[in-house]
Amino acid sequence: MGVKLTEALLLVFLYLKFSLCNGVSISLCRETERKALLDFKEGLKDPGGRLSSWIGEDCCIWRGVQCDNKTGDVVQLDLGNKRPLHDMFQYGLRSEPLDGEINSALLGLKHLQYLDLSMNFFGGCIKDSLEILSWAISELTGHFPDWLGKLKSLKMLNLYVNLFYGPFLQFRLPSLKKLDISRNTLNGSVPVNLGQLYPKLEFLDFAYNNLTGVLTEAHLAGLAKLQHLGFSANEFRVDLGSQWVPPLGLNTLAMWNSKLGPGFPSWIQKLENLSVAEFSNAGISDTLPDWFWNFSKNLQLVRLSNNDIKGKLPASLEHLSGLLYVELSGNSFEGSVSQFPANLEYLLLSSNKIAGRIPETLCYLKKLAVLDLSKNQLTGEIPDCWNHSLQPRLSTFDLSNNQLSGGIPTTISSPSLAYLHLSNNNLSGELPLSLRNCRALRTLDLGQNKISGSIPTWFAKSLLNLEVLRLRDNMIVGNIPPELGNLTNLRVIDFAYNHLSGTIPYDLGNLRAMKFAHKLFYNTKVALEVYDKISDDYIDNMEILYLVSNKLLIGYMDNVNVNLKGRDVQYDKLLPLLVSIDLSRNELSGKIPEELMYLSYLQNLNLSGNHLTGRIPDKIAMLLRLESLDLSKNDLSGAIPTTMIMLSFLSHLNLSYNNLSGRIPNSGQFLALPDPSIYFGNYALCGFPLDDDCENVDKPPGVRYPKDEDEVEKIGFYLSIALGYILGFWVLWAVLLLNKKWGFAYFQFVDSLLYATRDCLWK
Repeated sequence: MGVKLTEALLLVFLYLKFSLCNGVSISLCRETERKALLDFKEGLKDPGGRLSSWIGEDCCIWRGVQCDNKTGDVVQLDLGNKRPLHDMFQYGLRSEPLDGEINSALLGLKHLQYLDLSMNFFGGCIKDSLEILSWAISELTGHFPDWLGKLKSLKMLNLYVNLFYGPFLQFRLPSLKKLDISRNTLNGSVPVNLGQLYPKLEFLDFAYNNLTGVLTEAHLAGLAKLQHLGFSANEFRVDLGSQWVPPLGLNTLAMWNSKLGPGFPSWIQKLENLSVAEFSNAGISDTLPDWFWNFSKNLQLVRLSNNDIKGKLPASLEHLSGLLYVELSGNSFEGSVSQFPANLEYLLLSSNKIAGRIPETLCYLKKLAVLDLSKNQLTGEIPDCWNHSLQPRLSTFDLSNNQLSGGIPTTISSPSLAYLHLSNNNLSGELPLSLRNCRALRTLDLGQNKISGSIPTWFAKSLLNLEVLRLRDNMIVGNIPPELGNLTNLRVIDFAYNHLSGTIPYDLGNLRAMKFAHKLFYNTKVALEVYDKISDDYIDNMEILYLVSNKLLIGYMDNVNVNLKGRDVQYDKLLPLLVSIDLSRNELSGKIPEELMYLSYLQNLNLSGNHLTGRIPDKIAMLLRLESLDLSKNDLSGAIPTTMIMLSFLSHLNLSYNNLSGRIPNSGQFLALPDPSIYFGNYALCGFPLDDDCENVDKPPGVRYPKDEDEVEKIGFYLSIALGYILGFWVLWAVLLLNKKWGFAYFQFVDSLLYATRDCLWK
């Protein structure tokens, strides 16, 4: 026993010796600081149990707590509620925000250097000598609190995405290296003494506020160490002259949605270390200077979209080996598609005047995630070489609105492809079987082409993630596969202007995404995260693509044209909320399936220009969210269901050129639709807003007319019963009178039955 105890003590001694020599922490946290943390926790609401590990003696192992390795002092408290952007509105149990007041217990953490309370709902204040304070996305409101000015040791201050209003932060913080107050509601002007207030500033971002006035060179004077400058989306005008010498260490310029133009800022060429040039929607109307693609070899992100920049793309940009992201959409660039460096990940050149063929060199960009060449003047066939770039990152392929011809290449078969847009070209042939491999596909838009063949049944087996299926205006024949009803995510179906025949499958009533509310998500093509990664020098390394703080969401945004309410509408940000079925201008027959009436989230239903018969289902009132209904140019009959007065969202209706009859309902939403053309071509309809006032169908006193075909059928049914009874009665008596033997037997049977009944009752 004594030997074992000695061995144990020796092991402990050796552990302590080597631990101390190697700087390994062996100290429990200080009791005063443990108590301070528990007191702080006491004032919080923690519905997700994120602080469930805050038990026991050693607070240094608690979640979010970090101690000094030698002293045991709490130096870092990270309670930031960071989560993926697409889950912003989908709190899981572990991502539910903390709530409550910041109480004075935190003052007991005397050595605290880092505090992150981001994306929670705290109130109160902090009065301590912190070095890092991150309190972002937390619904903080009011003016900036005065106690911030006392944090003289502060090196990093993150207050982005809150509700602060009033003037710009104007406390003298001599140690501050990073200041991010973007996405608030600040007003007034930018102070001209920024360089005196924050002489060590390396990162400055005040984008997405309501700041006014004129931003001049004087406002940025004295900020010689600045590396990141962002002031996008404010109300002030930018007046930085061509002679201005910017901080030469700048590597990130984010000035989108700013009044920077009309000339292209020439002072940019002085920034030889620039990595990020973000001037989208900046009012620039100029020719891109020849020096732009050569002034900095460090360029990684170039975003000049939505200006009026002219000029030709250079033949090659391969010398910019670090270039990852190029977006020049919405300008007037001409020429052909350039050759790009092998590491390029995003290429967005839509809405320009780029012509010629698509170069095969694009097939060999192994890291390509997004390719958008839509709305240009590209010609020829799509290269059939995309198997060279079938890496897991390729998510978007958009060549829509060009003049491309030929078939759909069989090499477009990436298992990671989510968005395939080839609409509005001259493509022909049938849908290739290779699309079965695109199992991540969410949007398939092949509208406005010359594609033939039928709709494959394997859509329902292979493309299980499909949300938008648009085959509008092609040459597709055959039936609509009933199997499509198994696609649980399908929200948009557009098969209009084809040659489809047969009946509308009742299976479409099984489309779950049209029956139940779906979760809201942000519709981007790049999976971004809300995070604030802190490096040793307090500047976020990952901000080289300016993704931090949810300030800029780069990438391709899915968009689809939908014919809604009689006009073409482009959906992009609101696309995840669209629920639509358009089967118009085909050769469909039969009745409108009653099962479609169970698609309670349907907004648009267009079945016009077919050969549909029968009545409009009474259950159409179940489509309570219906905004647009077009059943025109069919062979529908019967009355307009009065239940349709319950469709309170209905703002577009077309029932013209059918065989409808009876009175138009004169209440509810019908009173808000006074256009008589809605009902043209139905000669038996009457009532407002038509000229026929229903005199011929109104019943005179004392006379009851059947109201509709259902009532006619009921009257005929009861009349046939009565006639049958009378006829049967007289036929029976005629037989008994003419045949004496049968008559005698019948009356003898009746007599015996009566006697038996009497005897039973007397007994």
